[in-house]
Amino acid sequence: MPQYDFRCKCCGRRFSLHFNSVAQYAVATPQCPDCDSAALDRVISGVATPQAQRDYRKMSSREMLSVLEAGEKKQVDDMFRQVNSAPTDGSGG
Repeated sequence: MPQYDFRCKCCGRRFSLHFNSVAQYAVATPQCPDCDSAALDRVISGVATPQAQRDYRKMSSREMLSVLEAGEKKQVDDMFRQVNSAPTDGSGG
């Protein structure tokens, strides 16, 4: 369900509206809940974008160290998960 954030040009109130689809938003005429004005600005408050999965198994030890030093918990967790689940070739090295 898409959420859109707005700021009213008349009273300055910021608010969010939820729509069932992008198509529903396209035909809607949103109004300010305080003053009923339709003079609104869309506010971009955050954008979620999928990120490509990094293959930590192909990183050099120096690159892995930089991931650890950066301290980003999700990246460190992903790295350990990938490295620990990597199949072993039995060569011991």
